[in-house]
Amino acid sequence: MENSPEYLYHYTNIETLALILANHTFRLTSLDQMDDLQEKEAFDLKNAGQFCYVSSWTDDETENIPMWKMYSSLNAGVRIKLKANPFKEFENTPSSISEVTRQTVTDNSNGSYLKSIIPIADMLKNGFIAPGALGNNILHKVEYTSDSSKLYPKLLNQDGDKFSIALGNLGKHKNIHWEFQHEWRYILLLMPLNLNQAVDKSVKEFQATSTKILFGQAKQAFPFYDLTLDEHAYAQMEITLSPKISAGNRLIVNSLIEKYNPSAVLHESSLLGLI
Repeated sequence: MENSPEYLYHYTNIETLALILANHTFRLTSLDQMDDLQEKEAFDLKNAGQFCYVSSWTDDETENIPMWKMYSSLNAGVRIKLKANPFKEFENTPSSISEVTRQTVTDNSNGSYLKSIIPIADMLKNGFIAPGALGNNILHKVEYTSDSSKLYPKLLNQDGDKFSIALGNLGKHKNIHWEFQHEWRYILLLMPLNLNQAVDKSVKEFQATSTKILFGQAKQAFPFYDLTLDEHAYAQMEITLSPKISAGNRLIVNSLIEKYNPSAVLHESSLLGLI
C-alpha cells in the first residue's frame, strides 16, 4: 500500500464534535451500520461484516460540498483535521494485566512494555480480542472498484476438515460510485472471545466462535468502539466550520474549543459566501 498522508479530514456534526473533544476519543463503527449497504457483505459468510470496525476519513484537503451534505451539515457541521494514526499507545504492564486476570504476571520487560492502541487489560476484561490494536497503524486506503470479487470478498479457506476465515479482507473496497470520497479508513477487527480463562477453555471458545462465524451465528461484542486520541495529536487538531454555519452553532463550537481544546485551530470554510 502507498504511504499514508500526513493529515486526514473527517466531516461530522457538532454533537459528535462535542463528544470527541470532551472524551478525547474517536469512534469506530461496525460495517453493518455503514451507508454503503454492500460493505457488510461477503461472498461466502453471512454477518461477518459486523466484526469489522471502521472510522472513515478523506485525504482531500479541498472542501467537498457533497461530503458536507452527506456526513455533516451546511449550517451545523464541522470538518476535523488530524494527523494520520492519531491514537494513543498504552503500555501493557504486568500489573495492569494482573489486575484483570487476578493472576501474578512476571515482569521480564526491563521497563520496555508491549504497546497497543487498545489496552490488553480492556480486551481481557470485556471479552474480546483486536489483533490489529497491537500497534498504531490500522490505516488503509479504500480501493474503489466494480470487481465483485473485491466488493464481496471470499473469506473462507478450507482444507479438508480444517478451515480459516480471512476477516482481514473486509472493509478495504467500495463501489466506484463512492470514489468522490477519496477515503482512507481506520480498520479494526474486534472478535467476541474471552481469553481471561484457562488456556484449554480459551482454545475451545476460539473454536466455537470460529464455527459460529462460519454459520452466521456469532454476535458482535458491541456495535462500536471508541479509541483514545494521543494528547499531542489532539492538541494539534484543526476544525473548519461548515459553509453556512449559523450564529448559534458558531458560538457552540467556539465554546467547545475554549473549554476542551483551546490549542485547536478554528478555520472558516473556504466556501463561505459562495453557496
